[in-house]
Amino acid sequence: MNTPEDLLYTKQHAWVKIKGDKAIVGITDDLQELLEFADAIELPKLKDELEMDLECVVINYSGEVYDVPSPLTGRVTKINHELKYNPELIHSSCYDEGWLYEMEYDEHDEMEMLYTAGEYECEIENVPNL
Repeated sequence: MNTPEDLLYTKQHAWVKIKGDKAIVGITDDLQELLEFADAIELPKLKDELEMDLECVVINYSGEVYDVPSPLTGRVTKINHELKYNPELIHSSCYDEGWLYEMEYDEHDEMEMLYTAGEYECEIENVPNL
């Protein structure tokens, strides 16, 4: 399992990279493996208001759907348009080119609810697969 130490994580397999008052969001290596083959990704729109734990990304894979909830509350400032044409980037580069969106986050105390890499790995060991 590839779990970079400089990121924060959710139980629903999202990662968060904090850059000042903005956060870049993507899915973990563990999730991209479980999804096998993503054939389409529906992202939020610019300026969409997101709430922590509410679905904001839909990944279509192998005839199934996986909803990714927002890890934080805030608004979308940037989306990865490349995923519309190359959804497979979440498989080949989930921590770099396969990021989903960037957001300004409002509730700094929500950070305390995110997991470190070690906490995430321990948490998902006890969670059944999709």
